[in-house]
Amino acid sequence: MTVVAEAEGAGSGGDYGLDTGGSAWEVTRRYERLAGATGMHSSVVGRQVHGTRIVEVNSPPGGGVLVVGAADGLMTSASGVLLAVTAADCVPAFVADVEGRCVALLHAGWKGTAAGILELAVEQAGRRYGVGPGDLSVYLGPAICGVCYEVGPEVLSAFGREGSCPSSLDLRSELENRAVEAGVLANRVSRSDWCTKCGPVRLHSHRGQGSKAGRMAAFLGRLPAEGARPGADSVRQELR
Repeated sequence: MTVVAEAEGAGSGGDYGLDTGGSAWEVTRRYERLAGATGMHSSVVGRQVHGTRIVEVNSPPGGGVLVVGAADGLMTSASGVLLAVTAADCVPAFVADVEGRCVALLHAGWKGTAAGILELAVEQAGRRYGVGPGDLSVYLGPAICGVCYEVGPEVLSAFGREGSCPSSLDLRSELENRAVEAGVLANRVSRSDWCTKCGPVRLHSHRGQGSKAGRMAAFLGRLPAEGARPGADSVRQELR
């Protein structure tokens, strides 16, 4: 299920950014309510730096909100833990084992995409949990579209391209191709067609709103099932 909150500007009730959402208390309360509304016990979020560090959350943090430091990816096999990343044009990438053994959530801007954060998540799922690429499903959430995203020569160079500037870049198409090249089945890679800048609904967009933009929260977790043992629960993915 995908739920999207209309952008109301930085500091609003729909802003989940650690640096844009208001006081630490206000932002923490939003994440606590989000976890409760999705049936989860706690939530985890990182301070995003446009890198490739993926933090594993191997056990539930015991309630509340855990900020793990500099990280653009989160991964867990624990149930009841809501992973969250924020975005305002970058791509939230959801990665889930179809058998429910683990999930990962990534913040993929151009730097992280070019540096291989999605490929690292696929590799880490196999190394840590024995989940092969053929067992993964990837969903790419709302982000700036290729028409709206104009980039300069340094970005083109990061993707091994040349061209006149400014040029357009479709990050979701890049991530789709990279997922398949990493071994994810093409029919298990899907994407939203919504653009954070041009619609069809009003979303937080740094390109569109500049410093007035807040941050959406993409969230993903393994939902606890009553009476089920840890590791045998279903997968829930949402975006708000």
